[in-house]
Amino acid sequence: MFCEKMVFAYDGSDVAKKALEKTVAIAKTNASIQIDVLFASELPQTPYVIEDVFEDMQQSMHEHGDAILTETKEKLSSLPNHIDYYAVEGRAPQTILQHAADQACDLIVIGNRGLTGIKEFLGSVSHYVVHHSQVPVLVVR
Repeated sequence: MFCEKMVFAYDGSDVAKKALEKTVAIAKTNASIQIDVLFASELPQTPYVIEDVFEDMQQSMHEHGDAILTETKEKLSSLPNHIDYYAVEGRAPQTILQHAADQACDLIVIGNRGLTGIKEFLGSVSHYVVHHSQVPVLVVR
């Protein structure tokens, strides 16, 4: 498999850390592979959330996303590859797929289960991505 640009979906979970190791291994095979690290956060969309509480949640998610991306920057700093980092709001499955399409990524790397707590072989995010992706998906467990 030849890869020019991959998107690595990262949420900080233990499985995502294993997927990060696989991303590094792939990147080390060719310094010209570009990597997009993507952290997606979804805020609840409910009319029952008080505006101040919603703003606090939004700020907290942004801070968490920044911390997650800082963690990955440290772990990827030794790679010569071109790496871009994205923290975006939206439903993770659709956000990952849209990013892959918009950025012309030819590989998606994702952990099999993230922080959602769903206990099945494939988590709901990875399951959706595998079944709807137009490009190959590497699911790490």
